[in-house]
Amino acid sequence: MYKNIDIESSYKKNDLGKTLYDLVIKYKPFNLIEFGSLYGYSTIAMAMALKDLGRGKIISCDIWDKYQYKHTTLDVAKQNIQNYNLSEYVEFRDLDFWNWLESPTEFDFLHLDISNTGEVIFNTYNKLIPFIQKGSVLAFEGGSVQRDKEEWMLKYNKTPITSVKTLTNYKVINPLWPSISTITNNG
Repeated sequence: MYKNIDIESSYKKNDLGKTLYDLVIKYKPFNLIEFGSLYGYSTIAMAMALKDLGRGKIISCDIWDKYQYKHTTLDVAKQNIQNYNLSEYVEFRDLDFWNWLESPTEFDFLHLDISNTGEVIFNTYNKLIPFIQKGSVLAFEGGSVQRDKEEWMLKYNKTPITSVKTLTNYKVINPLWPSISTITNNG
């Protein structure tokens, strides 16, 4: 059963954890991978769904305190998962997304929250097309017009995610800031 998660996250303001929970319940994946878990808010939301389904595991990946912007330590993330009694559904890895993407491992559901831009989503989609065609789901932070207007996106002249919407056929699942979108084999 989904409960509000009291951990710092951009997802917390609009309770986007519920959206992730609902997606996991809908797709019923066994093998989830997450990149950009930070304090563990999204990990907890998806692990709650796995617990309710009675199956599955999340491989929660981040580069933790090696990330130059907002980051935390692996120990903090682990403690947050333990505080919600969800450790049996989560395995942590210190792993950079771009290294993983060179030779991606099988997954049913991938959650991506790594300072997403249009370029990030487009390159990820192109590399993961074979997985998506076989039924894997790519869920990612962003995809809404509002999210593309984030200060850092404009300041650093980043490619808007909305500019690759027709190329990737993603759908905005929850438009509330910062938004969550998915790419699936059936649009």
